[in-house]
Formats: sequence, C-alpha cells, structure tokens
Amino acid sequence: MTETFSQSCSSLFLKICESTLGILAILTSFTFILNFVPASFLHKYGHYFHPLLIGIVIIAILGGLVYAHLWHEKENAGAVNSGIRHAVLQGVIRYWLAYSISVYGFAKILKTQLQSPEFNLDIPLGELSGFALTWYYFGYSYTLAVILALFQVGGSILLLFRRTTLIGVMVLLPVMVNIVLINMFYQIAAGAFFNSVIYTISLTFLLLLDFQKLKTAFWDLVEKLPRVSDKSGLLKNALRVVVIAAAFCTIQYYVVTAKTDTVLKGTWKVEKLIKNNHPLGPVAWLTDSKAWNKVYFAGWNGCAFSPNPYRYKADESLTGSYEFDSLKNNIRFVHPSPSYADKRMDTLVISVRNRTPKSMQLHFVMNHDTIEMQLARLR
Repeated sequence: MTETFSQSCSSLFLKICESTLGILAILTSFTFILNFVPASFLHKYGHYFHPLLIGIVIIAILGGLVYAHLWHEKENAGAVNSGIRHAVLQGVIRYWLAYSISVYGFAKILKTQLQSPEFNLDIPLGELSGFALTWYYFGYSYTLAVILALFQVGGSILLLFRRTTLIGVMVLLPVMVNIVLINMFYQIAAGAFFNSVIYTISLTFLLLLDFQKLKTAFWDLVEKLPRVSDKSGLLKNALRVVVIAAAFCTIQYYVVTAKTDTVLKGTWKVEKLIKNNHPLGPVAWLTDSKAWNKVYFAGWNGCAFSPNPYRYKADESLTGSYEFDSLKNNIRFVHPSPSYADKRMDTLVISVRNRTPKSMQLHFVMNHDTIEMQLARLR
C-alpha cells in the first residue's frame, strides 16, 4: 500500500491538480470575509466580485503549475518529502470543503437560505425567475431543507477525518452535482454557481485519489450467488434490454393513446362575453361567477374558465377535462355538476367557430343560458 501511494505521488499531473486546488482553497477562504461586511458595501462594490473570482482562478492555476513543477523537480532530486506535502495539501482541501459546504447546510437550518421575500409571493408564477422559483420550491418545506442540510453538514464532518474522507465524498458529491445542475439551469447567482462548481471538482479529485479502492469494491468483487442464465448470457442480456424497453413503451403507449390537445392549448382572454343575447360588462365577474375573463386549455391537465382577470383560483373557476375534435370543431368539456353533493359529472358540448391561431369564438348552452364568447390568445 505504501509503495502504491508513493508511486502515485510521483505523478506531475497529480501535483498540479492538488496544488491548484490547494491554492484555490486558500484564496477563496479570504472571500468568506464578505459574509460579514455590511450589505451597503456589497451593493456598492459587488460589481467587482465576478472579476475577483476570475482572478482567483487564474492565480490558482498559474500558481499550481509553478509550484507543482518546482515540487516535481525537488522530488526527482530526492530533496523533498512528498508524502508530507500531499498530506498537507489534501488536508487543506478537505478542511476548506468541510467549512464551505457546512456553511450552506447551517444556512438552511437557521433559515438564512431558501427564504423567499414577501414581494415574490405576489408575482405571477409565469413571471418568476428560475432563482425565485427554486428558492420558493425548496423553501416550501423546512423539513426537506433540514434533511438536505444534514447531508451537507454530516458529509462535511466526515471530510475532517482521513479514515472517513471517502465516505464523506460519496455523501456530498451527489448533493453537489445536483446543486451544480440547479445553479446552471435555473440561473442562480454567479457566485453560488462558481462555488458549487469548484466544490464539485474538489470532491471529484478526492474521490479519484481512491480510484483503486473504488474499482476493487464496485467492479472487481464478484457476486458469490450462482448465475441464473444460459452459459452464453444471451438470455440475461436480452432480459436487461426488455426491462428498459418495457419502461419506455409504457410511457410511449400513454403518449400515443392519450388524446392530447395541441391546437387550443394555451391561455385565452375573453374579449367579449354574451349571455342570453346580453353583453356582459368588464366588471360583471364581481357579481357573476359565470362572467369569465380567461379560459385556460392545458391539454391533459384539463381546462378552466376563470372569472377573475388578474389571477386564477380553482374554487372560483369552472374546471374539468376536455377533448377537442378538430374535424367537427367542437369541444367536449366534462366538469362537476352544480350540485357537488351528488358527485356527478356533466358533459358540455362547445361549438368552436372562426378559429385561427390567435382567436376563436365559443358557443354553448349551460344551465339554460346561451353563452357566446370571443377569445384572443394571450400565450
């Protein structure tokens, strides 16, 4: 074991990676002071933060290359104890990761992270940024936030001990990969994205240091149970393909057979509503629940007629499922009957006229009321 480790320590590439990450850890540690400066300072000088991060990365890479080259030359000359240097640098990386990641864990527990400002709650869902959506989604359940925090803090504690470093890495790496993807595709702040990337790279580096252990544990060890297959293994391989193919075909069957509307799907504004040959005014919805102002066609998620022009609430709206027949130009709308106690469903046939991609007219009779609606597509 000692011989194997000393051989791996002679790799210049290992030294470059280790030195770069070690310098990066030291330099980024100085940025933690920003957590304690007044908010006014960050607002005034925050625009310098991105160039600072880029500068730190450049210095770490250049410093890592220079330090690793000098170290490698001294090692070849027998003038340096590489084992101690590896231990120190890996220790710096482990302790830096433990502090950095556990900070995010405690932020979730102490509710300084994943807390949405009150004004976000009054923004329409479709107008929220990816950052606001993510914060509200993960902050909706404090229990989930604590569970995520326990993984981050627990994994960080494991990093502080050499014997449990590999376990800590295996706990934290899936969490950090998930956070990187969220930060990338939901447009989370650049600083958070930068941190998540370098933490993930550093954890991956620590994981690969034990590549031989992982290969032995997950690849080389042979299961002791007897084989249940033909000698060639063709039957078992075919069964493996069938299992995955069956999963795909299950959903594909639903997609093909489900009657999904793609023509009407979207949000429509009611520009004109006529009930029993009497036009309804723009504020009629305040006293008449059938004075609809918006119609939502959402495919297999159903359909909703909403009286409120400013926001949608299910208990105020007429909701149900629908099927659109493009040949007959009509909609079969199935909705709960007015008497909810009997739990029956009513079917309403709606005639669609003068349909274009941007507008259409709906005509139907509901509870002895003749309804005519002129719709314009919003989105």
